Amino acid sequence: MQIVSLVVNHECPFSQAVAHAAGARVTHLCHRGKEAILEIHAPDTALLTALVADYRDIGGEVLYEERDRPAALVRFATCACCGSGKVIPAIEEAGHLYLPPSGYTADGETHQFLAQEQRLESHLLDRLSPGVNVVRIGTMPLTSLEFNGGFLVPVGVLFHGLTDRQRRALLTGILRGYYRIPRKVKTEELARSFGISRPAFEALLRKAENKLAAALFPYLAVLGDRDLSNRVPPIAPPGAAKRGRNSASPRARSASRGVDGAPTRRP
Repeated sequence: MQIVSLVVNHECPFSQAVAHAAGARVTHLCHRGKEAILEIHAPDTALLTALVADYRDIGGEVLYEERDRPAALVRFATCACCGSGKVIPAIEEAGHLYLPPSGYTADGETHQFLAQEQRLESHLLDRLSPGVNVVRIGTMPLTSLEFNGGFLVPVGVLFHGLTDRQRRALLTGILRGYYRIPRKVKTEELARSFGISRPAFEALLRKAENKLAAALFPYLAVLGDRDLSNRVPPIAPPGAAKRGRNSASPRARSASRGVDGAPTRRP
């Protein structure tokens, strides 16, 4: 079996709104023709305002807009992807399992599904409605089954706390092989590319890693050992170990000394 990514263009009111909106992306959460929720992200506020206005004109209702970045949720009473072009119904009628959500960008709309056939041209593409133009098809083999434990994780939840500088540090480290084993680049080289000292770059990277780890923790806890937290000893506050060494009772401290107050020697 294989996971197939199908990118198409057609006269869909949802995808047409972003056809000429460079940098914008829309995630479509489909509810089988009953309603649809679109999550809209734009590179700037002006473009988001224009996209939201376009979706309002075709019956969209704004449910939520973020204050600190250009993003919004828009609801529709019916799902256009199940009526215009019928791409998802065509996928399912061919016997394939649709994997939501779908995505819209200026390149087209992307749908993913699980297929058994190695060649899809005769089995699926002929079923697409006239006017649905295939931009590209990508496939990758299904190597493991993890659907039963899967759930959608908003990317914004994971990366929202990172600054642009921290994101760039992580991306630079990944691209240049800092996280490979063995490492392909030293922190001194990465620091020079940022124009800062090695300790400053390491601190920048460490802060980014800490934020990512904190954002991932709830999902790791759900997918991992749920009883782990009961077995991990609590983290002692700073100085607790030192206080513990000095908190012995006077009797215990005196017992460790001789009659004249000198420390006793063990044989």
